[in-house]
Amino acid sequence: MLQFASRVLLLPLLLAVTLVTQGQFLKTKQEKGYFNITTPAEVQVMWSIDSAMLNEGNARFKAGFEMQTINGYFVNPQFSIGLGVGLQFSHYKYYASTATAVDTLQFHGARISSLPIFADFRYYPRNSINGTMFLVNAGYAPALQASNKDHKPFFNGGPFIKLGAAYKFYLSDLFSLVPSLNFKAQRYGDHTVAGGTLGLGLMF
Repeated sequence: MLQFASRVLLLPLLLAVTLVTQGQFLKTKQEKGYFNITTPAEVQVMWSIDSAMLNEGNARFKAGFEMQTINGYFVNPQFSIGLGVGLQFSHYKYYASTATAVDTLQFHGARISSLPIFADFRYYPRNSINGTMFLVNAGYAPALQASNKDHKPFFNGGPFIKLGAAYKFYLSDLFSLVPSLNFKAQRYGDHTVAGGTLGLGLMF
């Protein structure tokens, strides 16, 4: 009877040790070595800080969309560095004046695509299977193509910086879901835009 009781008491202890061991394995599964974060959808709401001057008037940015991928490395469980590349589509309105009177001012929608190349820095306050991360992206985005070809020389790319926070939701040993909310400032030639971005990425 005593032997049976000791076995019954030992069972929860062994179960607890097993859970802790498995938890430690999962806890550090994605905080070692190389990783990839691919964001197929990042919605950007960007406003012009100033008006960009064009030959026929001026322009003001409204919004955008970006997809990107980052290859990184964990320096330690709480800090990672990486290199990212993306494809950005920015929308703006340009105001072409056919006369000097304000009431004859006409506006048109246009877009421009860019190639953001950037360094990625992330800090993880907790080494855990699910948790918050803080990020800084800094890089340069040359212009690729403009729907209005005459505008491309005015928006020929520029540096940008993004500051944000993300949360890692563990889904499996293979990947986690990483939504993020960020502030971004970017230059398009001599023109500055700033605003917020909302991203939905996967961490492998």
